[in-house]
Amino acid sequence: MVTKMWILLLFAQVYSLCSLRQNCVQPPYDCQTPFSVNPPSPPFMENFTAPYACPMFLGQEVCCSQDQNEAMNYKFFLLDETFGHSVGGCDICAANLKNLWCHFTCHPLQSQYVKTGEQKYVPSPVEPTQLVLALLTNFTVTNSLSCEIYQSCQKCPYVTEVSAMQSPQGFLEFQGYEGIPIGLVWTTFYFSDGPDALDLQFLPCSANVTNAYGYQVQPCSCNNCLNQCQANYLVAAPSTLEGIDWIIVGIVYLVVLVFTMTLFFSKYAWLKWRKNKSRREEGNSNGIYQDLALSNLYYE
Repeated sequence: MVTKMWILLLFAQVYSLCSLRQNCVQPPYDCQTPFSVNPPSPPFMENFTAPYACPMFLGQEVCCSQDQNEAMNYKFFLLDETFGHSVGGCDICAANLKNLWCHFTCHPLQSQYVKTGEQKYVPSPVEPTQLVLALLTNFTVTNSLSCEIYQSCQKCPYVTEVSAMQSPQGFLEFQGYEGIPIGLVWTTFYFSDGPDALDLQFLPCSANVTNAYGYQVQPCSCNNCLNQCQANYLVAAPSTLEGIDWIIVGIVYLVVLVFTMTLFFSKYAWLKWRKNKSRREEGNSNGIYQDLALSNLYYE
């Protein structure tokens, strides 16, 4: 029994490894390009100072340092300014992205789904003629993860304006490339449902919360969350007679019926009067003819 426990502990220590690190110089705040940890090192306890970039990992052994905590605080500020409510976006989308990058940077199983390569000069997405020294990394996530995070962000203004972000995979690949100038990391996403892929469950943008993973958020609306539109604004198609005031309809039909009957009987009475008049006139004419005939006989 003791032997089995030691084997499990040894396996856990070997399996929980960190694959990248970053150093910063303060002051002034200046971060170097992240580098591969070779061989991968075990996670460690870090004495973070507030503000905490990844509150979900407080009190745990992690793969990120205080320098990386500071670097992520700046990156997460930019996430809020890109996807959050201040620019018409959805705070839950921004919180989900923070959660994703916290797992990329701090999770004790980092080496399981983050594979690092070499540092290389690559074109900046902001200015292609400018070269940036970036660490090349591969980040493997599940397909369900990509779908959930995309659904929480797909109606944010920034996402709707960029054609490259119109699918779950395209959305994440765009984040991995556009983040080069800020994080000095070029992250290539891979999508797999295998055991070495990161699998997270994200909050839907329709969640009515003010705290997501330790971040203060405002609930999203139909303007920036498709699920909110489906829940609050889309209703079943109305039936043909829906919304009719049957009392008014009944009164209208009654008025039409009375008018029609009045018109019918008026016309009937007029026709009858005209027919009787014709008969009287015809009778009078016959009487005159008879009188004339009798008069002629008398004189003859």
